[in-house]
Amino acid sequence: MRLACVFAPRLALQAVLRRTPEVHGTACALLDRGSGKRIKDMTPEARRAGVRVGMTVAQAETLCPGVRLVSASAADVEAAESALADVGYAFAPRIENDGENIFFAVQDLGQLFPTEQTIVQAVQAQATRVGLGTRVAIADSKGVARIATRARELVVVPSGNAATRAFLAPLSIRLFGEEPSLREALDRWGIRTAGQLAALPTAQVALRLGKPGALACKLARGEDDEPFVPRFPADALEEGLDLDYCVEELEPLTFLLRGSIDRILQRLACRSLACAGLTVRLALEPRGLDVRTVPVAAPTRETSTLLELVRLDLARRPPGAPVIGLRLLALPARVRATQLDLLRPAGPAPDRLAATVARLAALVGPENVGSPATVDTWREEAVAIVPFTVRSDQRAATQPHEPTLTIRRRRPPEAIEVLMGRDEPTALRGKETTARILVAAGPYRLSGEWWDDDHDGWAREYWNVHASDGAVYRIHRDQRSGSWFLDGYFD
Repeated sequence: MRLACVFAPRLALQAVLRRTPEVHGTACALLDRGSGKRIKDMTPEARRAGVRVGMTVAQAETLCPGVRLVSASAADVEAAESALADVGYAFAPRIENDGENIFFAVQDLGQLFPTEQTIVQAVQAQATRVGLGTRVAIADSKGVARIATRARELVVVPSGNAATRAFLAPLSIRLFGEEPSLREALDRWGIRTAGQLAALPTAQVALRLGKPGALACKLARGEDDEPFVPRFPADALEEGLDLDYCVEELEPLTFLLRGSIDRILQRLACRSLACAGLTVRLALEPRGLDVRTVPVAAPTRETSTLLELVRLDLARRPPGAPVIGLRLLALPARVRATQLDLLRPAGPAPDRLAATVARLAALVGPENVGSPATVDTWREEAVAIVPFTVRSDQRAATQPHEPTLTIRRRRPPEAIEVLMGRDEPTALRGKETTARILVAAGPYRLSGEWWDDDHDGWAREYWNVHASDGAVYRIHRDQRSGSWFLDGYFD
């Protein structure tokens, strides 16, 4: 089995640079989050200015005036590790995640890439898209691939034990042992390269240096028994952000959300997926959570669409306290292709339609936006609203329908005055409509809902009338109160 190892060096610093891409190319120093007063890592620009690990903040600012001091939160590191895992899922269905290292099998990628050298280049390019700098190697085992990433940036270790041993022989022995005591012992013995270590008998090395020495000796020979234990990707992607100061206004919060949504969509793009649902979890000051689910009508990769949906939801229901942290949980899904119909005009894009529905809900309330549905009653104006969904199986009707009259109903019905003749109405007058009635058809008497405890029941007398203004109206008289109403007109 050929395995690829993707190593992200100095992951904590890269996590901060990934969250704040504007500091790329500037002198930036990472503070130790435990003490907060010592330098833990720095960018090359800060290193060239003289900043070193272990310096105090005052020393760093003296050597490099204008150095930017940053700190990496647990959410930053967790998001960077998840982004590194998504790089592996872009090339394999299962990977093994080891913090700053990921491993995946590459034997099936030969159908997509001509050589293994192009594979390592493609993996590094994919990591760059999610904001991570990586070192990539391909070898026969996990241990050899891990050592190769520490030795070179992009490397393909030849297959076979002899070729692997020849590759490892000139490498420094410091790449094979992480324990200081092991490195010190090998230095006293005069062992400088992996080839020298591989020439020693494993049993004697194990006797004097224990299990770490034996493992380093076997790895120097290209013998690695470390198992490859891959796992499937998580059901949802999470991107988090911990704030140093609380946010009380919508615009700054929207700015932070844009960056988080950008990063989570980049991770989804690695797997050729889109966002089908978004859950926003806000940490409030001093304590508490505000969790809200933002529905998405169709999977999308548009940052502006998701940001608009979240912003409208926050504007409609603002958080009850200042925000000190946020988490985004995105549900992945395949992008649904929109099939145009030859028999009807093209409708709006599903993601644009979702933003429009959300904007309407923010204006009039979510309970007033949806699709109309019939109600089990004889009351003509009764209608229900159900959540609006985009159906992918809708088809235009191919059989012509008989022409029918459609009533354009007034909501609510307009109160009018009606002049009654001997058997039928003869004239009507309202705020907007006044006319003589030329022809009247009716009455059609309906009643119901007297058995329902939530309603008092109703009893009406309906008339269809042709008025002198040329329109055909639907009017009714409430038999309990005797009042007349104009329901609408026929079109």
